[in-house]
Amino acid sequence: MKKLLLLTALMSITTFAAGPKVPYTHEGFYTTENVQKAVHFVSVEQIEKSLEGQGPINVSFDIDDTLLHSSGYFRYGIDYFQIPNHPRGRNSYLDNQKYWDYLAEMGDEHSIPKISAQKLIDMHLKRGDRIFFITGRTKHSKDKNYSSTKTSKTLKRFFNLPYEVYIEYAGEKQVGGYKYDKSFYIKKHNVSIHYGDSDDDILAARELNIRGIRVQRAYNSTNPQKLNGGYGEEVLINSAW
Repeated sequence: MKKLLLLTALMSITTFAAGPKVPYTHEGFYTTENVQKAVHFVSVEQIEKSLEGQGPINVSFDIDDTLLHSSGYFRYGIDYFQIPNHPRGRNSYLDNQKYWDYLAEMGDEHSIPKISAQKLIDMHLKRGDRIFFITGRTKHSKDKNYSSTKTSKTLKRFFNLPYEVYIEYAGEKQVGGYKYDKSFYIKKHNVSIHYGDSDDDILAARELNIRGIRVQRAYNSTNPQKLNGGYGEEVLINSAW
């Protein structure tokens, strides 16, 4: 029972999203379930096969729980960057610019790149596709959006990228008249496939009528688990690590 309570507490630590909530339409499954249900699973090879005959496309990736195991930084935020008497309680650090500055200055050097993300990136680079990174994080107070940062340099090194991919920081803000914070940036870069672990990633892709593929969150992510396949979307198989 104590283990269950601890797991529940950890899973409720981090949550940042900006778009309207939409009820799930399919059964789906949570990554932490003992039995994973039959959903529309796809492998990297199947995604590549589905793109045969198409020229290079633009694809975008969320960062936290999609590219990286970065929960350690968010857990740290609870201990050292909470705002006293803030309505968001334990998650108040997400409204603290000093926390985002700290995270940017650390540059994710202590995060762990996901193996599944490496396989996806390798496949898209082999095809000649252009890669973009779009995150719900808030940028450093001194940085310009979509510019070279310590984090973008770390991602280049982690994933053996042939070029530095600048990061679009959505920062939980909807822009351009869209419902979801990443929609504007997905549209800006003419993206055909967007990969992400959150409901908002899938719903942003649907808002733009493009292909959204769910990446599973890690079993020990501090971000609350979402229902994989809950909207009938494709789910990348074995993508929790």
